[in-house]
Formats: sequence, C-alpha cells, structure tokens
Amino acid sequence: MFVNQLLIILVAAFLGKLLSVKMKQPSILGELLFGMLIGNLGIVTLTKTLTDISDIGILLLLFSTGLAVNFKELKELGSASIIVASFGVILPFSMGYYTSMYFGYSMLISLFIGVSLVATSIGISSRVLSELQMIGMRLGTLIIGSAIVDDVIGIVAVGTVLGVSLKGNLDISKLILTIILTLLFLTVSFTLAIKLFQKLSETFVFDNRIVGNILTPILIVGLFFGIIAEKIGLSMITGTFVAGLIIGQTRIAKEAFEKVSFIGEYLFIPIFFVTMGMQFDISAFTSSGIFTVILIAVAIFSKIVGCGFGAKLCKFSNQESLTVGIAMIPRAGVELVLVKIGLEYGIISSEIASIIICMVVVTTFATPPLFSALLKKVKLNGT
Repeated sequence: MFVNQLLIILVAAFLGKLLSVKMKQPSILGELLFGMLIGNLGIVTLTKTLTDISDIGILLLLFSTGLAVNFKELKELGSASIIVASFGVILPFSMGYYTSMYFGYSMLISLFIGVSLVATSIGISSRVLSELQMIGMRLGTLIIGSAIVDDVIGIVAVGTVLGVSLKGNLDISKLILTIILTLLFLTVSFTLAIKLFQKLSETFVFDNRIVGNILTPILIVGLFFGIIAEKIGLSMITGTFVAGLIIGQTRIAKEAFEKVSFIGEYLFIPIFFVTMGMQFDISAFTSSGIFTVILIAVAIFSKIVGCGFGAKLCKFSNQESLTVGIAMIPRAGVELVLVKIGLEYGIISSEIASIIICMVVVTTFATPPLFSALLKKVKLNGT
C-alpha cells in the first residue's frame, strides 16, 4: 500500500538525518544510505507513484536554490561558470571515450560511456551548499552556475549521442534548434521575465491580502518554467531553477524562499534522496570488473582536474578550485536517464548499464562528505 511505503521512506529519511548529524555529515549522505538499504533489502519497491512524488523534491530543491542565488554575482561569474563547465565536460568526455576504446569497446559504446561522465548532478551539491548556507556566497554561486551550464551541455550531448545511436546520423537542424531555443529561453527569462515579475510582485497577484499565501502562485510559476524548459529540450529542474532566479529578484524573494524551502526540506526533498538511494543496486558491483574501477577513477579525476583547472584560470585560489572540482563530481541525473533509454532501445547491454550505475553510485556517495569538509574550510577562511 502506498501510504505504508511512504511511511517507511519518511522513517528512513529521518533516521538518515539522525545518522548524518551523529557523523557530522550532510543529511543527504544518511538519506542515500538508508534509501539504498531499504531498496536492496526489498522493504520498499520503487513505484511510479513514489518516483513522481520524489521528482517534486528535486524541483523544489532547484527552485529554492534559484531563489537563494545572488543573481548579480551569477551574472558577474557567468563567463567563469562557462569556463569551469566547459573544462568539466571536455576532459571527462575525452577520458571516458578513450578509456573505453582502449578496453575494446566500439566507437558508439565509447561515445555513450563518454557522455555518461559529462553531466553533474546539481541536486547533490545544492543540498550541501544549502545546509552550509553558502548558496548566496561567491564560491557557491560559481558552483551552481557551473552545474547549470554543465547540465545544459550534458543534455545537448545526450540528445546528440542518442540521435546518432537511434538514427545512424546526427540531426544538425534539431540540435541547432535546441541551442537557439535554449538561448532564447534564458535571454527572455533574465530580461523581460524579471521585469514582468517585479511589477507583478507589486500588484494583487502576490498580495497576501488577496491570495492568502504566495506559495500557490509561485509554485505555478516554477512549474510553468519547468514545463517550458522541458518542451525545448532542457531538463525541468533547469526551468524551475530559472524561475527561482526570476522570483528571487522581486520583493517577495525572502518569503518565497522560506515557504518553498519549508515544504521541500521537511517532506519532498528527503523523499527524493531516499528514493535515489533505492535505485542503486548493490549487486551491480559484483557483475563488474577492472574497467568499472578505472572508469570510476576517471569520472572523479576528470571532474576535479577539469573543473578545478577552469576555476584556477578564473583566479580562484587552489583550495577554492579543488572545492569546485569536488562539487562537480556526482552524477545521478542525466546519466540514469541515459542508461534507461540506452537499455530500452538496445543501444547498450546490461553490463554497460551496470558499469555506469556503479560509477553513479560511487560518485554520488563519495561527494557529500568530501565536499562538506572542504566547504567548511573555505567558509572558515571567509570565502
């Protein structure tokens, strides 16, 4: 029964948070661990209903992240975010591709594996930044901005590889259209949309005396932007993040952040990370060999070096650059979608799927404690 399953997931989230506090680690680590436990023991089966509910968690997380980001700094760090993300895409893809070719995989499979190393799971880093209250700070803004750019590049790369895999050729016109629509969406959002919502926030639309609570209208805005982003080929979480940035420039930003964070942090976001943990099949490790170990090492090394080098080029300190590199390690979003589609269309075997899932598991679980420890040092130094 659904209610029974939901109860177990909430208990797992609560116990995970207690464990994390005891271990002095971000709560996401405990939520993932308990999620993996109840999933692999068969205590809860991940149904479509649970997945749909958990998706609300990641949408709210990115929405609240957008509300908290310093938009002025984000614009100032725009070029830096692009540089960090670019190096964090080129190096992982190249190393993943050539490592796979060296181990004897076909060009198509090697491309597939290379792309699986590209995109960063922004949800992991956002949660840790949020808990340490560093989203609005300069380094936190760079990490979020880089992760968003990384996500956009990753989605375009996935679409390109899948197009080649399924059709045998690259649909250039579709790729160009996606890029144009993405640029148009971001341009309109950060110019006209901001001005529009600044005016709307001064009118009855967000007036507590009329609507009683601003939560409903701002959630409508968040979902609306999420749907638009998805329609043009981006991820829905990118759209909700953009919506958060827009509303974050209005007079209701503080109240909006408090309300969205409240329903997210105490219900939907923990559910998301527990269900994410449930998707990690421990048995996948037993079916993989030396290539999996090397691919995991490549996945971690390439992000640290690529993104860290990009941050260093943008005049961030060695410690800050290392922190950026660590923050960009986790993969758990685009990669899982890529694996799912690859299996459905017979592009990859279950062996390749298991290898990629192993990489996702390790990078997701390894990042929170490392990232949290480095962030605390950076925060202590006043960055």
